[in-house]
Amino acid sequence: MELNKSLIKADMIAARQAIEYYEQKGVKEIKNIAAYHLQQAAEKLVKYQIYQSLGSADNRRMYTHDLSKLLDYAEAEGLALIVPDYIKDHANQITDWEAGSRYDFGFVCRIDTLKKCCESIEEWEKQV
Repeated sequence: MELNKSLIKADMIAARQAIEYYEQKGVKEIKNIAAYHLQQAAEKLVKYQIYQSLGSADNRRMYTHDLSKLLDYAEAEGLALIVPDYIKDHANQITDWEAGSRYDFGFVCRIDTLKKCCESIEEWEKQV
């Protein structure tokens, strides 16, 4: 599978625009959109590196949104991925954003948390 980095960029554009919209208009539900796209960008950055390193990856292990499982798979394969400590430390929280931000009407995420995650992913994207 070929994962195109432009998909990562698109997720980051959507996340940044959602954060900016929240800051300008105060529409709290737009934070859900930011959370979802940040999770997607993080997931794709991990998968991109795995595909680049392995060429042919185990689809059963790759078809997940769980960042911790993806990182465990990379480690089991002996891959040295570039992953910021912030992402590693918050992998479970960020993973929860994939479904929680879309389906949980009670989903809540602080804007400063989204901004910190966004900054971390932006720097990470430059390194990959």
